[in-house]
Amino acid sequence: MDLQIGWASADEFLDHWRGVRMVTLELLARFGDDDLDYRLVPEWRTVGELFYHIGAHQYFVGRGVLVRRWRPMPGEPDADWNAHETRTVASVAGLHGWLTETQNKVDGWARATDDGALRDLRPDNPWHEGIRGWLLLHHSYQDELHHRGQLYAIARYLGKEPPQVFAEEYPSYWDARKGR
Repeated sequence: MDLQIGWASADEFLDHWRGVRMVTLELLARFGDDDLDYRLVPEWRTVGELFYHIGAHQYFVGRGVLVRRWRPMPGEPDADWNAHETRTVASVAGLHGWLTETQNKVDGWARATDDGALRDLRPDNPWHEGIRGWLLLHHSYQDELHHRGQLYAIARYLGKEPPQVFAEEYPSYWDARKGR
């Protein structure tokens, strides 16, 4: 794939995102099913809802940018977000599957698209009219990091030791990528 996102190719960007997701999944594993309904502040999402939102944002933006379709088709998760979320947020295993599925979907959609999906202005997106596809995709990546920060704070508050943040702490991931 020759698509570019800033200074990196789309392959490099998505490979890095897989590393970010690996750490997000490590963090998810620190929580038990009984922790998923914990809400630090009354108006905030629960732990389960935060993890779900990370995948939902990535799925929606990835499909919108890379497939160029914002509206769901029957059977897709966002055809009924509420029902899909309800089925998913009750278990760590369900959330792990959802986050893995969304990462794999975005990878597949990226392999199947052309560079216009990232370069073209996207006047059809529901939030930021006139932003290029690569920036919308990057926004979803940043959203994961933002919510993962919230989840790190919640984990510490609940007495859980969150995983290391940096890829260097995961030799199985990092060693193959050194010097790239």
